[in-house]
Amino acid sequence: MYTNPKSTKQEIKLWAFYLVDIGIVAGMLMIATYVKKVIPLGPGMTIFYYILSAAFGIFLCAKTPSHPTDRNYNILLYLFKMDRNKYHAIEIKDFGLEERTEKR
Repeated sequence: MYTNPKSTKQEIKLWAFYLVDIGIVAGMLMIATYVKKVIPLGPGMTIFYYILSAAFGIFLCAKTPSHPTDRNYNILLYLFKMDRNKYHAIEIKDFGLEERTEKR
């Protein structure tokens, strides 16, 4: 019998990979196939292009140490959507510098 998940934001894992990660890498390879039809490449460059596209897809799936819950594609979306005319103050305690300044 199946049980309901506790959260709707749960990630589904197939073997050693998450379903979202497989989808992102497959999407990057599909985009690479489409671009290859538009831009003529030699056989050696085609293999290199597929490897580069798959590596970029894996990079988009990776999670950074500073944001362990967000993937790199989310970080890039935040970067493009952010308001560049608004100032965001950075707290000293966010970087762990508070302990270093108190010791002086």
